[in-house]
Amino acid sequence: MIRAIALLALLSTAAGAATEPRLYVVVAGRSQVMFDASYPLGDFSGATEDVTGEVRVDPANIPQGITASVTVNPARFKTGIDGRDRDLRKSLEVDKYPEIRFRVEEVRASFPSVAERVDVTLTITGIMLLHGVERAKTWTGRARVEEGKLWVRGEAELKLTDFGISPPKKFFLAVGDAVRVSFDLRLAPKE
Repeated sequence: MIRAIALLALLSTAAGAATEPRLYVVVAGRSQVMFDASYPLGDFSGATEDVTGEVRVDPANIPQGITASVTVNPARFKTGIDGRDRDLRKSLEVDKYPEIRFRVEEVRASFPSVAERVDVTLTITGIMLLHGVERAKTWTGRARVEEGKLWVRGEAELKLTDFGISPPKKFFLAVGDAVRVSFDLRLAPKE
């Protein structure tokens, strides 16, 4: 009888120890969104650290669910050439569409939890808002815990024309419609 009571107490303590999802926020200056584009006279890349967002997750229990959103200021993308940056801002119509947003709807993970020094592969599905157009988008990614923070990376290919963007042209040559987009986010627990 004493053993049964002890076992019941142990099981109820373990059930009560289940953790709740925690809110994490994007760490400014340590997170970025990048893209790689093709152009007949030379491929190019761009990046911005003007990224905000938050993720609500229990790293020890990913299947419990994740809610997340990330916002990028497209006017802050830099490619290393001022004229190309101006052309990019014009194509994205940043005055009319000042944000790119992604809202997570589902995450499938290779393991049920995220830990230090071990990458968990992810398939992240959600809704992307770009140039005033919303489209479903799936990203491949990976995550781990680093020094108490979450580190999440991912990438996907998108077509500019799917979002109503005409690929920019220079000297009668156009940037390729397909663009590889990636993110590298550091997320800290919100105090």
